[in-house]
Amino acid sequence: MECPQFRQLILYLRCDLWDTDIPHRTKTCELILQCWRERFMQLRVELKIGHFTMDNAANNDTAMVVFVWILQEEHEFDIDPVACHICCFPHIINICVQHLINSYKCADFSGLLRTWGNPPRVLHKKEFITVVQEDPIWHGWETNINLVPEKLEQMHWEVLQDLKFSLQAPAAAHHTMTSERIPLLSGALPTYETFLEQWKRISMSSMNPQFGPLLKEGLAHGERYHKHMHANKAYVFAMFAHPSIRFSWVERKWCNEISSVKASILELVSTHLGKFIVYADCYPFRDARIPHEVCQ
Repeated sequence: MECPQFRQLILYLRCDLWDTDIPHRTKTCELILQCWRERFMQLRVELKIGHFTMDNAANNDTAMVVFVWILQEEHEFDIDPVACHICCFPHIINICVQHLINSYKCADFSGLLRTWGNPPRVLHKKEFITVVQEDPIWHGWETNINLVPEKLEQMHWEVLQDLKFSLQAPAAAHHTMTSERIPLLSGALPTYETFLEQWKRISMSSMNPQFGPLLKEGLAHGERYHKHMHANKAYVFAMFAHPSIRFSWVERKWCNEISSVKASILELVSTHLGKFIVYADCYPFRDARIPHEVCQ
């Protein structure tokens, strides 16, 4: 590009081209190589993380493992990916509700009696199954979209009332957590366990046995996330640190695990206290709010 004769030839290509339009020494090659390196570094990270899916919970599990690996490799900082993974409370509630809504049409009602309930609300098994398979949610929505002068049958309304009643428990749990200006982790597990307990009680109702098949899928996923939350010590420690909760929920709901929970909290406090003492010995900084003998 610095050859004058070659630059003159380029000017003949177009009449509106000027010499100042032709670049001189450029770093095009270096920029291309830099872009190539950045793209391959990004690809390297993506290959370690894996492909993102619509299951946010699975994505978060994978991202947490990779995050721990980065901390260990680059900063020599060791954390537990399970103990530090706090699930999104509204997301879990939404997953349970979505599985209920998406699977109720395929629920197995074969174990129900021919009729159940008391007058004036007596439901017949065959008619109930037929209406459920027709999907009254979409039936009503499609009617509104097409503006067809068609009204739902009484049994459609009965099924919709059952679904509405099923959604009251997750709605109450969601409202409880979002009613706080800053939702606290200490209230997540008690609220979630209360919601699951309400669903279990409804699903085992002898007067309304249809709720068992309706709630089966939603309860299965709810139990799955409850195992993850129950195994995470962060929830228990948050409850213990909350002055209005302490061990009240554990003593009331986890009667067989009181001693193990207290032992785990004592172990967790001892571990973090040991790390704090090591940190205090390595750095000359002393916080005036912390007694000096604690740092010794």
